[in-house]
Amino acid sequence: MNKNLPIVLRAAIAALAIVVFLEGCSSGSKHSGLFAIQQKGKYGYIDRKGQVVISPQFDGAGAFYEGLADVRVGGKWGYINSKGEFVINPQFDGNLSFSNGLAAVRVSDKLGFIDRTGKLLINPQFDQVQFFAEGLCAVKVGEKWGYIDSTGKYVINPQFDAVGSFFDGLAAVKSGDKSGFMDKTGKTVVAPQFDWIFDGSYLRLAGLSIEWPLPVKVGDKYGFVDKAGKYVINPQYDDAGNLSEGLAAVKKDGKYGFVDKTGSMVISPQFESASFFSEGLASASTGGKTGFIDKTGKYVINPQFDSASFFVDGLAQVGIKGKDDKWAWGYIDKSGKYVFGPANPD
Repeated sequence: MNKNLPIVLRAAIAALAIVVFLEGCSSGSKHSGLFAIQQKGKYGYIDRKGQVVISPQFDGAGAFYEGLADVRVGGKWGYINSKGEFVINPQFDGNLSFSNGLAAVRVSDKLGFIDRTGKLLINPQFDQVQFFAEGLCAVKVGEKWGYIDSTGKYVINPQFDAVGSFFDGLAAVKSGDKSGFMDKTGKTVVAPQFDWIFDGSYLRLAGLSIEWPLPVKVGDKYGFVDKAGKYVINPQYDDAGNLSEGLAAVKKDGKYGFVDKTGSMVISPQFESASFFSEGLASASTGGKTGFIDKTGKYVINPQFDSASFFVDGLAQVGIKGKDDKWAWGYIDKSGKYVFGPANPD
C-alpha cells in the first residue's frame, strides 16, 4: 500500500481489502443488499436480515457491482447474478468489479476488459488498471499511467507516475514528485504543486459519496483544495481523509476529529483513529477498540471491535481478533446488534 496515503485513507483501503464484502451495486439501485460471508472455507451471500440467500460454494467472492459479483472457483474467476447463477463462467486469472458496464480481467500477466456478457472488448495489454469513471479508465503500461476510453483507445497517452480516476471532469495526476489536476483532454488545469492529492478513488469505487474540497499533502501537513487548486482549508493537519456526508476526519495534536467543508471543527479531536461517514455513522477508536459515532461525535455503538468497515444498506462488517491472531467476523446493524456471526471463517 502506498505509504504516501494518509492514515485515514490507508485504514479505509485496508478495510476494503480485509473485509469479505463491502457493498453491492445494481442497475436498479445503489446497492444490491447482498453481503458476502465465509463458512468452512467457502463463500456465499446473506441478505440484510442475515439470511443466507446464496449458499457458500465459492473459493473467493467479491462485491455486487452493477448487478454482478465476481467469484472464484478453483483458480479462475467469473461473475454471478443475485440468484447465484453464473452469467460469466470462471475463466480469468484475476479480475475487478464492473464499472460503467465494463470489468477488468487478467489473462496470464496482462489486463483487458469484458462487457456484461463476458465478451472481451479490450484485449489484455495493460500492467495495471483502475476503474472506469466518467467514461475513462486509468491504465498502466510499463512504468507510466495514461487513460483509455471504453473502446480501449488512448485519450491521454501514458506519461504520469501516479494517477487518480476522473471526478467532476478532473483527475489528479503526478509527474515526478508533485501532483496537480488535468481535464479529460489531458490539459493541465492545476499545475503540479502538491506532494499528493487524495481524490477518494477507492472510496468512490465502493459507492461512497466523496465531496469537494479534496485533501492534499504539502510537506508534512494536510489541507483541502477546490477544483481550481485553491486552498479552502490551509495545510495544518497531521492527517486528513476525504469529505463524505459533509465531514472529513483530521488529526490534530495526536487525536482525530472532524471538520466540515469550511474547515470548522464540528467534532473535536478525541479519537485514536477515525474513518469516514457512511449512512450517518463513522467508525472511530478509543482505548484500542473501534465503535461507531454519529455526527455529534457521540458513540452510538460503543468501541468493542478490533476492525470495522463502514455501513452499507444498514449493515457493517466488524472483526474481533482472538487468540493466535485468529479473527471472528460478523455483520452488525445500526443498533450494534449482530445479524450474522461473529464467527471464524475457517
